[in-house]
Amino acid sequence: MRIALAILLLPFSSLAASLTGTVVDPTGAFVPHAAVELESGANKYTVQANDSGIYQFSNLPAGEYTLTIRVPGFTRRIVKSIGLLELEQKRIFDVPLDIGNCFFRDIILLPLSETFGRLTGSVDPPMAGIEVTLVCRTFSACASTTTDPNGRFSFGTLSPGVYGLSFRHEGFYPDKATGYGYAVNAGWESVYGPALLQQCPNGDCDPKRRPPQPVRICE
Repeated sequence: MRIALAILLLPFSSLAASLTGTVVDPTGAFVPHAAVELESGANKYTVQANDSGIYQFSNLPAGEYTLTIRVPGFTRRIVKSIGLLELEQKRIFDVPLDIGNCFFRDIILLPLSETFGRLTGSVDPPMAGIEVTLVCRTFSACASTTTDPNGRFSFGTLSPGVYGLSFRHEGFYPDKATGYGYAVNAGWESVYGPALLQQCPNGDCDPKRRPPQPVRICE
């Protein structure tokens, strides 16, 4: 009988998990004192990152969590579908924040065995066969692909860094990379919102007669 009572009186934390990580800026520098929230169903936990950008959640039940990070001056970062098993002591890859990025992105945590990153996105209007070129440093093309029937594209096994993207398809004005606005981080899949493609009127795609494009405002 005493043995049964001892088992019943074991603290709940004996099956608890923990989650640790670090908040960084686009250069990889630590971002201190970020407000970090972890949520799973009705359970919500809040901590503050320390001076080195490190946050830690302890005594967590197993489940699937959403991580939200808020820092003044940075874009709010939401990381979904973080799974925790009983007793798991999980440390995830550094969570990157964006500053005034014109290209809004979500990030998805890759398996911890992956040390490279991925870049995925889409085009609007959504259509297949759009030629997408990944532009590396010195504005040289380092990879290319075409969109699927839903207008989506993907580049995998990328070194961390910032890239450009160019788009081309018959009947649309070519959209050439004029800078590096697409960030890739180790251990994360960067998912960018749709790139808007402008159709040529009457099939005339002479860039000299292209109507003025709206000015992109970064937030």
